Amino acid sequence: MSKGGTTTIQQAAPQTVTQDIPQYIEDASKQNLALADQLSNIGYVPYYGPDVAAFTPMQQAGFENTQQAAGAFGMSTGAGQYMPEATQFAGGVQGYSSAPVFEQSVENLRQYRPAQAQYMDTFFMNPQDLKTKVGDYKKNQADALEVMLMSGWK
Repeated sequence: MSKGGTTTIQQAAPQTVTQDIPQYIEDASKQNLALADQLSNIGYVPYYGPDVAAFTPMQQAGFENTQQAAGAFGMSTGAGQYMPEATQFAGGVQGYSSAPVFEQSVENLRQYRPAQAQYMDTFFMNPQDLKTKVGDYKKNQADALEVMLMSGWK
């Protein structure tokens, strides 16, 4: 059996602890945040290279041989091209790119939702104009938002 008793806990007086951030760290963090703000204006950078490699000549020959073998036994060969013509990229690499599909979707956005596209563009730099300053984006955003609201966008 145990013997009963009481325990007294003394609480210490509340303390305030302050930590000063060294000035050089504060300056560096401000510079990093300013740089991050500028970099965020770059926006999405689409990839225009090949996403998928094209079939090699040996693979295409294998397809043709299979078609010929199937045709020899009276089977339907589905003769013809299986894929669209591949695009040749730097170094002779052949493949397929999703860039044309991306460009078409951007054009569709501009055609069917011009005010929204214009507003989205104000968040990013113009890749054709390197002279645009970061401060210009804030003004452009306000102008584009006004156009959107006036055109009945909700």
